[in-house]
Amino acid sequence: MGEQPYLQIEILDPPAIEDLIGKVENVAAQPGAADRVREWRAEHGTERATPLARSFVVVGPTLMFLHPCPDGVVLPFAAYPDGTVKVYTDPEHAGLSFYRDGDPA
Repeated sequence: MGEQPYLQIEILDPPAIEDLIGKVENVAAQPGAADRVREWRAEHGTERATPLARSFVVVGPTLMFLHPCPDGVVLPFAAYPDGTVKVYTDPEHAGLSFYRDGDPA
């Protein structure tokens, strides 16, 4: 798959990224979260995340999920109805943040 055509990279400090990851994980654990993800995909199509992505949630019009970088660091992603994908990353992982096919190794 390679780099996404409409990928935006937003640089945040590590505590803000950890907070966002915690919020995504919390919402993903709530009842009905998987149903809302299925509804989002039925309406907007697939976000084309790799099989390594996890903790999918819908927040407003946005589908969010977590995905590891090749070094194993997990980053939050947001997929928008127009096909744009945003990754929230720290400066150290900005170059590794776009998602890839298959295994992170």
